[in-house]
Amino acid sequence: MTEIKAFPGSRWWKIDFHTHTPASNNDYKDTTITPEVWLQRARDAGLDGIVVTDHNSGGWIDRLKSVNNTMNQQDGTRPLIIFPGVEINVADSSSRVHLLAVFDPSCDSQKITAVLGSCGITSDFGNDETTSTSTGFVDTVGKIKAANGIPIPAHIDIEKGLLHNHDTMPVELRKSLTQIYAAEFCDPNVFDQAHSDLRSVVDSLAKVGGSDAHNIDEIGRYFTWLKMSRPTIEGMRLALQDHQYCVKNQNEDPNTLPDIYLKQLSIINMHHCGRIPGKPCVVQLHPHFNAFIGGRGSGKSTIIESIRIVSRRDDELKDKLREDLEKFKKLAQNKEGVMLSSTELLLEIQRRSKTYRLRWQQSGQGLVVEEWLNDVWQGVDEGNIKERFPLRIYSQKQIYALASNPRGLLDIMDHSDEINRVEWTSRWKSTESRFLELRVRQRELHRQLAKESELRTKLKDIENDIRDYEEKGHGEILKLYQKLSQQKNTMPSDALFIQLSQEIRKLADKAALSDFPFHLFDLQDQTTQELQAIHDEAVNGVQQIALELKELAEKVDILKQQRHQKTLASQWFQSVQVSEKAYQGLVYEYADKGHATTMADYGKWVDLRGSLNQELLKMDALRNEMNDVQQEITALQNKFLELRQELLEKRKKFLAQVIGSNEYVRMELVPFGDVSSVEEEYRNILGLAGGIFADWIYNDNKKQSMLYQLVQWEIDCSQESQLTDRIAKIKTNTRQIAEGKISEGHANFNKRLKDLLENKPANFDQLDLWWPEDFLIVKYNRDPGEKNKFEPLEKGSAGQKAAAILAFLLSYGTEPMIIDQPEDDLDNALVYDLIVRQIHKNKLRRQLIIVTHNPNIVVNADAELVHVMAFKGLVKVDQQGGLEEQSIRNAICDIMEGGREAFKKRYDRLALEPSHV
Repeated sequence: MTEIKAFPGSRWWKIDFHTHTPASNNDYKDTTITPEVWLQRARDAGLDGIVVTDHNSGGWIDRLKSVNNTMNQQDGTRPLIIFPGVEINVADSSSRVHLLAVFDPSCDSQKITAVLGSCGITSDFGNDETTSTSTGFVDTVGKIKAANGIPIPAHIDIEKGLLHNHDTMPVELRKSLTQIYAAEFCDPNVFDQAHSDLRSVVDSLAKVGGSDAHNIDEIGRYFTWLKMSRPTIEGMRLALQDHQYCVKNQNEDPNTLPDIYLKQLSIINMHHCGRIPGKPCVVQLHPHFNAFIGGRGSGKSTIIESIRIVSRRDDELKDKLREDLEKFKKLAQNKEGVMLSSTELLLEIQRRSKTYRLRWQQSGQGLVVEEWLNDVWQGVDEGNIKERFPLRIYSQKQIYALASNPRGLLDIMDHSDEINRVEWTSRWKSTESRFLELRVRQRELHRQLAKESELRTKLKDIENDIRDYEEKGHGEILKLYQKLSQQKNTMPSDALFIQLSQEIRKLADKAALSDFPFHLFDLQDQTTQELQAIHDEAVNGVQQIALELKELAEKVDILKQQRHQKTLASQWFQSVQVSEKAYQGLVYEYADKGHATTMADYGKWVDLRGSLNQELLKMDALRNEMNDVQQEITALQNKFLELRQELLEKRKKFLAQVIGSNEYVRMELVPFGDVSSVEEEYRNILGLAGGIFADWIYNDNKKQSMLYQLVQWEIDCSQESQLTDRIAKIKTNTRQIAEGKISEGHANFNKRLKDLLENKPANFDQLDLWWPEDFLIVKYNRDPGEKNKFEPLEKGSAGQKAAAILAFLLSYGTEPMIIDQPEDDLDNALVYDLIVRQIHKNKLRRQLIIVTHNPNIVVNADAELVHVMAFKGLVKVDQQGGLEEQSIRNAICDIMEGGREAFKKRYDRLALEPSHV
């Protein structure tokens, strides 16, 4: 996996600030140690840098540097940086205090000797007992600073430390402490209970760790992480000055990488960028915070839009913003675009342990996604690029659009893993499909059941005809035949057994568990074997159940056959056969007597009565099915509300986690409360577009209009809990008008709904499914120092709106985030209080790429890598680096208004000459 040291810009360096060599001749425990062995021990301790601080001596500095240079050039050797230094025994008042002096890696022993000499130490080097300065603490610190070194009181809280046995702040001590900005602490918490004056000064110091190694085995036992782009004295000084963000005392390596980040953008043969053959415009990116600066027309937006295009996020822009991007993508010959027919964009993305490259070509040809495999780029399946390579890009105009319409924020929230609207929508659609299917069946059942009255009337007439005929003297033959025929026709058929057998067999066929997902488990893991055994046991159990179900189906078949056979052998069936035979005899008799027509009619009546009884028997089954369908429809309607409640709870939980007690912004959700498009949605469902029937659908001056009570809920200060009932009432009233049960409203409006229900009843099914979107209320705090002063976002200025939205956008997520000039609507107070703090929180977990004109964002948010853009015939990255690099600081001050002030605000203790800022 790529290490962070491979990137330009700042990273964390592991440094031991206090070590000794045999040059500390009076107390080093092993004077036979060689420079090679000493330096190897430092490497074995995992150090990136080491400060060599022998007592009153720089005797080993040159030897160590020479050997170290050789070792650094050896393949496979961990690089190590040596900071020359010295531990000075300062004669201060009645005691001696140890003071570390640290110098740039380019310095040698002569620098140490010169500084010691200026402090009065000219002999007996390496001895801690007999040698001390002729200058006091403050003057010695001044000598170190004059030599461009960093003064750091050694083991400040123990014996021979500046604060040893102090718990108050004497005047002389205060004077000494005001001259330093870092100190070595053995116990960083030792002054937590000290006098407030002393504690406040201690808290202002960078607390560094050093092993004070007087034995080779002690090297690296204590250390500090410093954030710098290059290990120089200037980088160390700036890091210590900004210790809140650039100094860490912890064992864990803070050089962590996000799961996904952009590594490099290449622009090839664009009209104003990357047109030199073989020399594309290449922008290397840092995994954490990248700041792009430059004057107008320097190409900052070219970088952002190129990333947007190659990552296929064009569709995230709407209206005018989308139009502008489409113009950008046009050929330069059209005088609007910047593309050439051969333009190509390449974006390298690190996704965990794998490196991918997205490709976009103006021609639309070639591979889209490639993976770095076996030292070459190889094409791979595209998949869903936006899901595989999550990335968020926001321009200042997009942020303003979100502030104007918070519904867009819901869309952003819903794409989070915590809410996962895609999965939720899948379940909603499945439920919706079943609901609509049942509604169609319900209408069909209603149509069939509507025939029952007609069937019963026919049956009554037929029975009257048969009664009259039988009463004319056809005797017991006809009565018995009638009775037994009715019995025969109304006996349950074999269909029940056949259907039951089939359903049981279908259930048996479905009774099977899917295969164990071996590809997701380690087969050598004992827990895998345990889980597989459980799975296999369940598989066997399900298989046994399937066998038992099949046996049960066979029993149903046998039961059907037995029933049939026993029926045929029953006395009742014999009676039926005798009756039918006697009846046929009567038919033949009537035929012989010339009454064939009358007898035929009687037979038809008997048959028709039997068929009508069968139809009415089916009605009972249809009625039962209708009840079942209605119950399931009611259950599904409740399910829709449950699903919306689930989505609401997920959104609330997300906001609680992301916003929490944020002092700048509050967000609240009102279920079904977004009425901004209620009229449009209602009209679309019922096919009433075009503004017709406005007085009866919605008129803000007419309380009787259908949607008035819902749309006006917030203005009327109605309780949110009433919204569900108001929406349900709209649905009920609409259907009742269509059914003619109520006649409120305009006659033409009522007729339109009736026609719609008759010809397009499915529209009313969609109306039953309709629920307005949840309403996101965004509030901002005009004065973050005051609690509970949140006001509705619409009352805020453009800057306050942008601040609130930015507070939300920067509050969650781990995917890379690109923001183009977020400060355009913000004053400096909002920039510093909001954006700077949020950037510091965000860049610990995700990559940030911010285009900005505001130096506070770059400087105070401590950009790991600053990209200075320039147009010199072509757009290019003129230079890039960390903030401690002089050329980068100069560029910030020259390009960005207020750059020098931003540096002074951040490094208020650091005396920078104007030319050096």
